[in-house]
Amino acid sequence: MNALLLAAMLATPVQGPAPDETDVRCYRLMAELARAEDPAARALGIGAAQYFLGRIDAAAPGYDVAAEPPVAEGDRAALLARCTAALDENGFDPRALGASLEPAEPAI
Repeated sequence: MNALLLAAMLATPVQGPAPDETDVRCYRLMAELARAEDPAARALGIGAAQYFLGRIDAAAPGYDVAAEPPVAEGDRAALLARCTAALDENGFDPRALGASLEPAEPAI
C-alpha cells in the first residue's frame, strides 16, 4: 500500500504557486521596453525586467513567462505606473544600480 501511494505521489506533477500577476505583466512590459531605441529607456527596461523576472522565479521557479500574452497597447500607461510604483516600493533604483556599475575614478 505504501509503495502504491509513493508511486502515485511521484507520478503527480507538483504544481507550485502561480507568480503574482502584476510581476508577470510588469516583466512583459519591461522586456518590451528593453528593446527600445532610446538607450536610457532600454537600460531601464533591462534592469527592471531582470528585477521582475527574479521575483517571478522566486515565487514560481520554472514559470514560463514567454507563454503570457503581450501587454495590450491600451493598458501600457496604467501598467507602467503600477510597475514604477512596485519598483519604488521595493527600493529598486535603476540610477543607483547604474552608478554602481560605472568604473571607479582612479585614485591619484
